[in-house]
Amino acid sequence: MVDDGSTDDTPAVLASFGDKIKVVRQQNAGAPAARNRGIAEARGECVAFLDADDVWLPGKLTAQAGYLAANPHVGLVYNAWIVWRADSSGRFVMPDSPERTDHHKLESKNSGFIYNQLLLDCQVHTSTAMLRRSVIETVGNFDADLLNGDDYDYWLRVSRVTECHKLAAVFSRYRMVDSGVSATSWHANYEYEVIRRALKRWGRVGPSGTRTPRRVIRKRLAGILFGVGFANLRRGHSRIARRHLARQLLYWPFSSKAWMCLGLTFVPTRMHPRRWAAKQAIPDGP
Repeated sequence: MVDDGSTDDTPAVLASFGDKIKVVRQQNAGAPAARNRGIAEARGECVAFLDADDVWLPGKLTAQAGYLAANPHVGLVYNAWIVWRADSSGRFVMPDSPERTDHHKLESKNSGFIYNQLLLDCQVHTSTAMLRRSVIETVGNFDADLLNGDDYDYWLRVSRVTECHKLAAVFSRYRMVDSGVSATSWHANYEYEVIRRALKRWGRVGPSGTRTPRRVIRKRLAGILFGVGFANLRRGHSRIARRHLARQLLYWPFSSKAWMCLGLTFVPTRMHPRRWAAKQAIPDGP
């Protein structure tokens, strides 16, 4: 357990477990640095990650360690997961665990050399993954310069050197918190930059020879840019929104929504473009 500079009662709670867990404390340095510290402290042949707000369900580690033992050509195994939202009172009540009959049943379409799938969606959630130490030694550490998207960058790097298999069973819950990292509108577009960096380094062809069409990549990048641009428009950050929306239209100039939103970034603040934008739902794509 890496305590990345907590300021609440985390140390006291962890101390209540006694010597059942090992706690490493450090000054707050962000998620990638905490993950790197955990990797450095780990001593096992397999490494798994659990973010502070997520939950592992019973059987996860046993199923994944067993799968890696039975499939030496696989370097990473991950599992299905579900979003865990607060109830009407704002509490996170633990629901019943889903029934599972076959812990080693795979989602075939999301297993194998998944570089091309990852270009279109970060389908590996950090708290679902278990890796062999040999893969970590090949790939290296998480990029501590990425304040967000370091996990996406890491799975792309892993997908270039080994097969990644997805267990169909639900073994994790991802707690959706409005103030969490993934819910924040970032001024920098880390997801876009991570994909751009991967394309610059490896291109559109995966290790298995699969090629992702250029048009598909362009639409993917346009969708990311539009999402961040629209989110910043809603918050009144017109200059930031304009930058993302203008770049989005370079990739996908056919979007009337993007043109309309770009126009709103030039509306004077006194006319409150946020009042319009706040009423709109963020679309799924450009």
